[in-house]
Amino acid sequence: MGNVRIVTDSTADLPQELVEALDIVVVPLKVCFGKDIYRDGVDISSDEFISRLKKEDYLPVTSQPSPGEFVAIFEQLTARGDSVISIHISSQLSGTVQSAKTATAMVDSRSVYIIDSGSASMGLGLTVLAAARAAKEGASVRRVLDIVNERVDKGFIIFMVETLEYLEKGGRIGKANSFLGSLLKIKPILTLDEGMVVPLEKVRGEGRAIERMAEIVRNMTEGSRRYSTSLIYGNNYASLMRLREKIVPGFSLQAPIIAKLGPVIMSHTGPEVIGIAVCPE
Repeated sequence: MGNVRIVTDSTADLPQELVEALDIVVVPLKVCFGKDIYRDGVDISSDEFISRLKKEDYLPVTSQPSPGEFVAIFEQLTARGDSVISIHISSQLSGTVQSAKTATAMVDSRSVYIIDSGSASMGLGLTVLAAARAAKEGASVRRVLDIVNERVDKGFIIFMVETLEYLEKGGRIGKANSFLGSLLKIKPILTLDEGMVVPLEKVRGEGRAIERMAEIVRNMTEGSRRYSTSLIYGNNYASLMRLREKIVPGFSLQAPIIAKLGPVIMSHTGPEVIGIAVCPE
């Protein structure tokens, strides 16, 4: 029997050191400024993206990997006798899952499993990490799939954006359009539910919004259970550290993974975003 290999896409926003340590295969999405097309995290870094975003008069657009890109990866991995579990951004937010499913018709799909995480960024990333750790320890395909499905069902992500402009223009706003037209200094707190962006609350001022995010996490977790967690940010590390100060004390959380959002996710949230992803152990 071959190994179990974990594939994901660049919207997982996984730190590179974890990708390398756990032998995760990352398929990049693309971000486009006019005719300039960049592979997410390959041809353009987060900092380069933020710098260019400040100079442009228009927002970038994004696109999913083609089925052919997935075919090349699936063929390479299955040729060695490995099984592949390919875990991706919510199908409500991107066509990436559909591209991966289309690719399975072109390869030996009996050993390729496509998973819609229903999430994004490190909401997806924490599931991928749990799967990759189990695979590295020699778990069977069935066992890794059980781990993935449990985390897809029970993990959650909460995030705060500076403006809904990016989500609206990118067509990913979902039910959060009820927040449009909010007063100045209102901070929308959002989550993903059934793979779609949905509103939780709108809070006046960043400080109160950070406190409220911590309260929400406390209400959604059990003190007796351990959780993996990741703190995510774009261009506002100081705000993220304020969230960390509120989140970490008193929670049964492992030391949070600090993850910077990639260009594709920031194309839809804007760079001024912070959030937290939580997944039960």
